[in-house]
Amino acid sequence: MTEDNRPKGLAERQRQFRERQRAAGFTQRTLWIHADSEEAGRRAAASGDPCNPLEHSHPESWAIGWVDEMARMGPEIVEHIIRSKAP
Repeated sequence: MTEDNRPKGLAERQRQFRERQRAAGFTQRTLWIHADSEEAGRRAAASGDPCNPLEHSHPESWAIGWVDEMARMGPEIVEHIIRSKAP
């Protein structure tokens, strides 16, 4: 087998993926998420509360949970929640 046809290992495939991502303008960051704060954000989104993460112990985690839950619910459900909370 030539070197180009030889199966690549996981480390090599990851290296190539990272190179492609960097060439496309992406950077990789590691983010620690506080699980309780993320869950609180998810619950707030599910109940239709506005995105207000600054009142919580880890605002970034709370906002990530809120945004992720809103995206998971889809626009139709979000519109229904907003309409049901309107005065």
